[in-house]
Amino acid sequence: MSLSERSASASRVIPVVRVLGFCIYVAAFFLPACREPATMGARTPDIYKGWFCAWVTLINTFSRDVWHSKDFLAILSGWINPLILLYLVLLIGRNLVWPRRIVATAVVAFMVATWIYFALMPLVPLVGHVLWIVGALMILAGEVLGRGPAAAQ
Repeated sequence: MSLSERSASASRVIPVVRVLGFCIYVAAFFLPACREPATMGARTPDIYKGWFCAWVTLINTFSRDVWHSKDFLAILSGWINPLILLYLVLLIGRNLVWPRRIVATAVVAFMVATWIYFALMPLVPLVGHVLWIVGALMILAGEVLGRGPAAAQ
């Protein structure tokens, strides 16, 4: 298979991967996203659904106290959702490659901030969080897979 055939094949697969990723991403909001760690003899830990985590992190964006604590990492994770929406809007223009790549890089950096926050709190990621990350990465995959001579056009 020549380079141009591979590039053409990738350009057909990327939209399918993005749509599937978006479906997974949206479904993750309705699943358990994280919980507190279980401890022997203590009450059952609280389990938080994805939509609740998204809501809490966005609402706390406007709290000055949160920005002066380790909870700012959670706020960064909450901004992944608006950035994914911005990324999807930027897909409309073919000449918006660099803005898309900047947004995609920020999303990945904010994912890392989420995992650091989970370790510091501690919180245990659940299926909703994993699918949320997988869906977002599938949406962003075109930035990596679409590189090359054909993608730059």
